[in-house]
Amino acid sequence: MFKVKIAFAALTLLLMVAFAHADNIIYNNGGPNQQNGNEMTEWVQTEDFTLTSGQTISDIHFWDVDSGGYAGSITWWIVGDSGGNPNFNDILGTGNLDVTRVATGNCLFFGCEYEDSWNINPLSLAPGTYHLALHNGPVSFDSRSEFYWETTDPNGTPTGRECDLTSACYGSWNDNGQEHAFYLSGGVATTPEPGTLALMATGLLGVFSQLRRRR
Repeated sequence: MFKVKIAFAALTLLLMVAFAHADNIIYNNGGPNQQNGNEMTEWVQTEDFTLTSGQTISDIHFWDVDSGGYAGSITWWIVGDSGGNPNFNDILGTGNLDVTRVATGNCLFFGCEYEDSWNINPLSLAPGTYHLALHNGPVSFDSRSEFYWETTDPNGTPTGRECDLTSACYGSWNDNGQEHAFYLSGGVATTPEPGTLALMATGLLGVFSQLRRRR
């Protein structure tokens, strides 16, 4: 029985190596600069991102500055582009959930900084321009709470767009004049190449040969 357990452990290890899970940053708009932010409770805040090749998004990460106004969840959307503005007639993914929030230890004059992240169902996107839209809490929550999407340094891409939930929103967008800190990552299970499969087979044969010789 002990020998069988050894063989099983060896097989498990080889499979883990062969089918390693890649979790890569597929778009990075920049990290937080502790300078500013745009309120995202009364407002829906958005940032554009452009993919030069097809990608699968599985995780969203951004930084907020919070003075105690976190509503307990974040509503997010990934939508298409319409002349440089978010196109809410082309919603590709959305959800509302309590996210993982990690305090960074940096505090600004209007609140303290947190890194927020969450997983989404893998979303495959073709090359093109899209928009990430964020709101603090459910969309029914539209009272300003001093919860901000933190800024990053200018990076040559268009600045963010925003709409006021207390008036016309989703179809009327204003330039908020800032770049915001976020990145998107994707995870795809990689299929073993023929050489990797051959290595697996050789390793397994070696394990079982050793077991046979020790009987």
